[in-house]
Amino acid sequence: MEHTKRLFLESTGINKVIFYLTISDIFTWGIYLVVTAFTGLFLQTKLNMDIVEIVGIGTAVFYFARVMFQIPVGWLTDRVRTDRDEITLLIIGNILMGIPYLLYPSISSPAAFYLLQFMIGVGGSLNLVNWRKLFAANLNDGSSGKAYAIYDTMMSLAMVFLGFVGGQIAGLGESSFNLVVSAAGVLMIVSGIWPLLIFLSNRKSKIVL
Repeated sequence: MEHTKRLFLESTGINKVIFYLTISDIFTWGIYLVVTAFTGLFLQTKLNMDIVEIVGIGTAVFYFARVMFQIPVGWLTDRVRTDRDEITLLIIGNILMGIPYLLYPSISSPAAFYLLQFMIGVGGSLNLVNWRKLFAANLNDGSSGKAYAIYDTMMSLAMVFLGFVGGQIAGLGESSFNLVVSAAGVLMIVSGIWPLLIFLSNRKSKIVL
């Protein structure tokens, strides 16, 4: 695994920090986007109500949480002139995004869904602001276009796989829906290990100003 990673980094010219951030994003936003595609069908098995309206309100709650927290998070991380605060909050954000999906199978009312959406939005705020700062600060000079292209290609390939596998499993029934969303939650929480590896990387992260 380490040898494969080294070959990949050498052939693409990206550094370890960018690699770790890319993998982290695959297991947070990649999974989030795939699971979101199944959310309406999942709620249909849980609630006997107007699912379109519930999903719409839930989406609004998710973005409302981001509206509330993104600017304060950005302001806070700008106060510290090293990248340790960004990495710490990124890990917390990944965990907060994952926990609600472990609770999805117990949803019994729209209010419970909205609460979990709000929590995902808070986690997303901690994730997005700090991920973007770290990614931008660790781009190699003259190769930002390639780094973004490699990131997007890896994300797209991962979503092809995750979408196909998730759809196949979710199509087996309600218990399979529960399995998909719970697995998504576990993977999001565990994805915190990738930002943690930045602390351990032998390439010192740049100072984030």
